[in-house]
Amino acid sequence: MRLLSLGGVAAVLAALLVPGPAPAQAASSYNYTEALQKSIYFYEAQQSGKKPAWNRVEWRGDRTLNDGKSAGVDLSGGWYDAGDHVKFGFPMAFTTTMLAWGLVENRTGYGTQLTPMLNNLKWATDYLIAAHPEPETLYVQVGDGSVDHAYWGPPEVIDIKGMARPVYKITPTCKGTDVVAETAAAMAASSMAFRAADPSYADTLLTHARQLFTFADTTKGSNGQDTAYTSCVPGISGYYNSTWEGGSDHPGATKMYWDELAWAAVWLYRATGTGSYLDKAREFYPKMGSEPDVGQGAGGTMVPAYTFGLGWNDKQYGVYALMAALTGEQTYKNDVQRYLDYWTAGYKGKKGPVTPGGLAYVFNWASLRMALNTAWVALVYADHLGPDDPLYARYHDFAKRQVDYALGDNPRHSSYMVGFGTNPPTHVHHRAASGQYLGYMSDTTGPNLHVLYGALAGGPDQTDAYTDSRTDYVRNEVAIDYNSGITNVLARFAEEYGGTPVAGFPAPEEKYEEIRAEIGNVYTGVDGTSMTVTITNTSNWPPRVLQSGKARYYFTLDGSTSISQVKVTGGDSNGCAVSGPSSAGDRTYYAEVDCTGKPIYPGDAQLYKRGTQLRISVPNGAAWDPSNDWSASAASHVPVYDGNTLVWGTPPGGTPSPSPSPSPSPSPSPSPSPSPSPSRSPSPSPSPSSSVDTTPPSAPTGLWVCGADFVNAVPMCWTASTDDTGVTGYDVYMKQGSGFVKIGSSTSTLYVADKLVAGTSYTFYVVARDAAGNTSQPSATLTATAQSGLPTPSPSPSRSPSPSPSPSPSPSPSPSPSPSPSAGGGCKVTYGTSDWGGGFTATVTLANTGTTAINGWTLKFAFPGTQTITPPGWSATWAQTGANVTATSLDWNKTINPGQSIQIGFNGAYTGSNPKPTAFTLNGTTCS
Repeated sequence: MRLLSLGGVAAVLAALLVPGPAPAQAASSYNYTEALQKSIYFYEAQQSGKKPAWNRVEWRGDRTLNDGKSAGVDLSGGWYDAGDHVKFGFPMAFTTTMLAWGLVENRTGYGTQLTPMLNNLKWATDYLIAAHPEPETLYVQVGDGSVDHAYWGPPEVIDIKGMARPVYKITPTCKGTDVVAETAAAMAASSMAFRAADPSYADTLLTHARQLFTFADTTKGSNGQDTAYTSCVPGISGYYNSTWEGGSDHPGATKMYWDELAWAAVWLYRATGTGSYLDKAREFYPKMGSEPDVGQGAGGTMVPAYTFGLGWNDKQYGVYALMAALTGEQTYKNDVQRYLDYWTAGYKGKKGPVTPGGLAYVFNWASLRMALNTAWVALVYADHLGPDDPLYARYHDFAKRQVDYALGDNPRHSSYMVGFGTNPPTHVHHRAASGQYLGYMSDTTGPNLHVLYGALAGGPDQTDAYTDSRTDYVRNEVAIDYNSGITNVLARFAEEYGGTPVAGFPAPEEKYEEIRAEIGNVYTGVDGTSMTVTITNTSNWPPRVLQSGKARYYFTLDGSTSISQVKVTGGDSNGCAVSGPSSAGDRTYYAEVDCTGKPIYPGDAQLYKRGTQLRISVPNGAAWDPSNDWSASAASHVPVYDGNTLVWGTPPGGTPSPSPSPSPSPSPSPSPSPSPSPSRSPSPSPSPSSSVDTTPPSAPTGLWVCGADFVNAVPMCWTASTDDTGVTGYDVYMKQGSGFVKIGSSTSTLYVADKLVAGTSYTFYVVARDAAGNTSQPSATLTATAQSGLPTPSPSPSRSPSPSPSPSPSPSPSPSPSPSPSAGGGCKVTYGTSDWGGGFTATVTLANTGTTAINGWTLKFAFPGTQTITPPGWSATWAQTGANVTATSLDWNKTINPGQSIQIGFNGAYTGSNPKPTAFTLNGTTCS
């Protein structure tokens, strides 16, 4: 989703230097065919539903198969919108129309990529067909934005988590002219794209297109907004509001449904040749958006809008080009040329803002997608004019300049397409690609685990500045509509300039051990052995659920001990049972930990692993020597099964499971950031090391709270210790009474202390140990309050307002809060709003501009108007008394290091106007 307006950018843009158009380029600058190949691949990563055989993304599996079942329809297919997992019908239909348009205009340009393109387009149209089960019923959304954005994990486990996936539909009594008309356009354009390869399927699409257009036309209102789908679909106004995009800053942004009706009518005319559809297009055309002509004041001449661009909500810019090409009439030519001239050479001396590096800066949110969509219209119209027309080079070269900027010809000399070119983004805002498995954004700094080939990042700001940050969903999220325009442009230039696809694409990713068992807290005496057996599932190729996870500990009878003397006990509140002993041949037996009925899966910090107590005991006097036991000889000798299928490890006399050995992932190993991946560390062997080692590890440092959405628990992380032979684990101690008691162990730099009392403070420290049993000095203590879960905020009007807080990437080594910024401190507060009339979302950024850390903070400001906060707000404890507002830090974000910033926010309401606060204090210090 995207924020609909950031406000106030018009004045900034007006001040930009506007360089002249780039000279015509006669030769290829980039391998456009490779970029096309990867841009198409991106759509396979966005697929929902049963994974088709032709899908090339090895880290994607079957997902959200239950979508629509509650309504009696199968809505499992389609595309996830962006870095989230909601399926929004409005931008999905627009993306489908755009991709079909590319095929209609330039089918031969796809070359060897034609089949992948058609496969991906059909994935979308099959979903749209399923979403239109009756002539006057259209399902337009699956999932809830606020619920979905509170979760940072893979979509493969959404169903097992039980996440709410509501569906929303348009009917004659719950109208949505805009989304119904856009879906009609998608069906009509796609019918043309499939006509040559599959005429029967094309006819099916055309039938749906006709029905949907009739549905939209006969249920439309009178003013362009009254029957928009925002009035029918709860919460959509904060995401894809067709009546509001751009706000007052962008008069050229279409805010009515007439453009969707005209767009659909034009595509139906083009697909059928039926004149009545062209008549409809002419009827709706003059009702589309307009703005003052250049040089006209209030009440002056109005002309069709020209200062914005083609996008998920603004179809009229595409309608100009289509009507000009279809009719040849001068009125339509004037409109498309006014628009294209504004963004190229200038219209009546007025020219659209261009960044110093040459990017047409149509809109601040995802700047590249708007520039590339405009480039596509420019190419379509240039090709209609032909190379001999004086305007051809102007529009053609503008399009080439925009795509080359995206691929690397920019002041940063960096590509904005993931996996393509020089220095491409590696931290795009995308839950599944990030590979994180705790259910929240635990790592804000490390690169994504998976390469999301072909995804176009949102893009730079008006000064060409850009930071490859996962938390910046304005400039670094990806989305299906972002890639539509550039895909079309790339196919057009692949035909003109050539290029070659990458052979063997995509190459397999290197993998770590995704599922494994670990043993800890091993105690052996003359009467047997006790331990904790933990089954861990951090699977990522693809993420998958262990429905019947089992681990087996193998041991050998010693001396004259008989199996009748051996007793296996254990099990705990996690629900995992223990059984045995069971024979494995000769005098070898195993005890089994069985978690059947207790799923283990990535995407949940509480459920990606289950640890169970296991004791194998013999009576006094019986022989017991664990040193020769199979499972004591190597970590991988405690194999894991899913039911009866071996998924990891090696049983006695067996061969290793197909799970890969640990190897470097495509991204660097995590540094002391809050995303410790226990799967990257080899499991310790329970048997003592035979080497002599007396050097203890260094003490863990930076112990801190690294999450905010746990219940009755404290999640903690720390900086890894070092050791001459390697650290094998960490022991966590909690204060009880006057002393500290060991409460658990971890092989990673993460531990969740659970079964605590929410709201109660606890104190912890951590000790590192190596294979020889040497232990480090204790870490500094951490005092933290057991959490009660993170409240879910109301929907925020942004593409990804995930309220699931990301911990500060720079942990403070000191757990005790400071009442005010340290000496030399300074702060800056940025307050931004997205306003939809009577309601708004505020995003507040707190930056430490001083030289010392802020440990614990209270922000205060006063509303200058009638604004009130709608509880609960997020990433802070919010309170309001009259006009005065106070926000207090939470445990996980209380530390703001020098040069660091954090974001907090809330939803609010007002009457009249919504002026912004002008003064802010942080811990009593006035901020700039």
